[in-house]
Amino acid sequence: MAHDTTVVRWDYSERRADPFSSSDRRTQLRRRRGNTGDVWNPGDVIVHQETWRGRVWAARPLVVVADDGENLILWLPVGTVRKVPMTPPERPDAGDRKSRIIDLMAKGDWIHVDHVWEVSNLWFLRPGDWHAVWAGWLPSGESFGWYINLQEPFRRTPMGIEAMDLHLDVVVDPDRTWRWKDEDEFDELLEREILDPALGETLRAEARRVIDTLDTGGPPFDTDWHSWQPPTEWPIPTLPVGWDTPFA
Repeated sequence: MAHDTTVVRWDYSERRADPFSSSDRRTQLRRRRGNTGDVWNPGDVIVHQETWRGRVWAARPLVVVADDGENLILWLPVGTVRKVPMTPPERPDAGDRKSRIIDLMAKGDWIHVDHVWEVSNLWFLRPGDWHAVWAGWLPSGESFGWYINLQEPFRRTPMGIEAMDLHLDVVVDPDRTWRWKDEDEFDELLEREILDPALGETLRAEARRVIDTLDTGGPPFDTDWHSWQPPTEWPIPTLPVGWDTPFA
């Protein structure tokens, strides 16, 4: 399929209220709403940062497919190297991934290590949404369906975007059946109040709204995005110097 950078608008639901109890966090998230700033051009490489307790938790480079200030579409190809949190070498690791994530979020003492992205994704984001929708491909090029990544509303930064993953997801198979992912991890983060307990119903309601759009064939699920291909001249993006600097 020929490369097409036409922006497709989609509308899942009305904007939601902030579920965080912290006044500082509410102020930060209010700045995200309607904060479109400058738009990027197709082919630009930007950085997605996740920040936790004032530090960069994870970072990855992505390529801009389309951006009109309200609809942002990004490309994350297989083989992209991202930075992920890891237990510092001076203390024992918690073991499995779930225990490590919860331990690091509670203690706040993570270091960063490289991780190679094993699939390819198109990301669909809008300001104010508590999620991103991903279309996905295996390394063979075969579609593996969709992914609803529940996250903080993104804000634009001088380097790209910032949005913290909230550790609850929905996996959508090619036949459009769906299932929750990482519910146990999310529930423990809520129970221990590492994440605000108010997020529980907020994010599940957000996911249900997106699933309703999936079931009714609304955008972006109404477009054959799995036939989209990036321009051949686009290289695998890399993180620039300064990826670990958080933006207030």
